[in-house]
Amino acid sequence: MSICATAEIHPTAIVDPRATVGEGVKIGPYAVVGQDVSIGARSVIHNHVTVHGPTRMGEDNVLYPFAVVGAEPQDLKYKGGHTELVIGDRNRIREHATIHRGTELGGGRTVIGSDCLLMVGIHIAHDCVIEDEVVIANGAMLGGHCLVEYGATIAGGAGVHHFATVGMLSFVGGMARITKDVAPFLVVEGSPAEPRKVNTTALVRRGWSVDDIEGLRGAFKMLFRNPDEPMQVSVEKLRTTPGQSRAVLKLCDSLERIHLGVHGRGREAHRSAEAPRNS
Repeated sequence: MSICATAEIHPTAIVDPRATVGEGVKIGPYAVVGQDVSIGARSVIHNHVTVHGPTRMGEDNVLYPFAVVGAEPQDLKYKGGHTELVIGDRNRIREHATIHRGTELGGGRTVIGSDCLLMVGIHIAHDCVIEDEVVIANGAMLGGHCLVEYGATIAGGAGVHHFATVGMLSFVGGMARITKDVAPFLVVEGSPAEPRKVNTTALVRRGWSVDDIEGLRGAFKMLFRNPDEPMQVSVEKLRTTPGQSRAVLKLCDSLERIHLGVHGRGREAHRSAEAPRNS
């Protein structure tokens, strides 16, 4: 382990000698960096942040006061094994956010991608995977083993059930209760959450074509606004449409996984037989 000579560490901060601190890192007053922690170049650890290990953090991250990352999981099955938290690059982790390491039965790793904004007071539990460019707003809570795919947004106060997936470029409304997977490209709201429309705002911002967006809107109406036709029939019609867009096919794939999964959560179908169902 090593501390780069260009790092700026406040004299009141506590940095374990077994930590690795990269070039140009800034660690503020009363911050605590534990053993087996690696902090990438130019990252900023503001005052009163706690980073437990094992945690591997990439470059240009900013952690705001009172964030606690890399702590051991709140899982009764966890027995103190070697698990870790892995954080990518250019993330903003705001005040009082908590992110826990993985568990032995859950793969041993919690993963945060790159370019994410994790706002005040959010909680990300053990073994979650957060992909790139995700936004999670104030007070949202993710149970263990959740997957949040690229570009998704979870609004303030939402609660996501363990093993649930929040799909690519979807939007979860404020205070929503997510008990089953959220399909990609959709807006969901309510308690329990239900699909409302296509997330056209996110698609337009990312430069999606009018044809692709209209294709998803048509598919949404067929799938969710046609009570006279079973969803599986609509899915098959969409799949067999000549020249169907990849986005609509991805939406169909996700809906099939939802219905095959346990209680509408596709990831739970692959749950370890060794793990009791109370995690």
